Amino acid sequence: MPGVSEGAVPFVEAIAHLRDRLALSDSDWQALLRGAAGRADEIVDAQAEAMGRDLLATAAEIFEAGGTPADFRKQYDGIAQRYGWVSAGDPGWHSNLIWRMETGNARAAGRWEQAQQLQRARPTVRYFFRYVTAGDHRVRDTHREWHGIVLPIDHWFWLTHFPPNGFNCRCHVMTVSERDLVRYGWTVTHDSDRRLAIPPDEGFSGNVGIAWGRLRG
Repeated sequence: MPGVSEGAVPFVEAIAHLRDRLALSDSDWQALLRGAAGRADEIVDAQAEAMGRDLLATAAEIFEAGGTPADFRKQYDGIAQRYGWVSAGDPGWHSNLIWRMETGNARAAGRWEQAQQLQRARPTVRYFFRYVTAGDHRVRDTHREWHGIVLPIDHWFWLTHFPPNGFNCRCHVMTVSERDLVRYGWTVTHDSDRRLAIPPDEGFSGNVGIAWGRLRG
């Protein structure tokens, strides 16, 4: 099967995204995201930016080492206690949310950059993104609608709908060529397809890959 599966990462570009992310304050990163059409970041109190940065640094270290959400959870409690922060809900849920948001954004930014590099290396080949959901009962109805959408990697749809498209979103894209489309019987989605007009979850109408590109200059 073409493309990069969710389990095939961390990869170099995703790790680089997290490292670059650590060089910015949360407010500066949010400004970059708004410039890329706006995307919500991890849920962290604005007054606890130091705690947020410690969580990000820990997530980056564990992600680079090939760790798991369980590894992050072990570190999460110690960081929260150090800052005297108590979750209003289930700490495990909040820990998993932060892990999924940070690593999901890293994977998305890395996948975007990989596709751009591929297109630059092979300018005569046309590449597309194919939207893929987790395919189970937990997939949101709107996200399920997008499953199977195939559009050029420079299509306007990806400016606002490049996953993740919501908190705890498990969607991703596959990078495919015209040859892949023929091989698997996939067709390019028409611009008039009603699914393209379905908005992403509130606060997620952006593209972390583009924001990361702006950060890197």
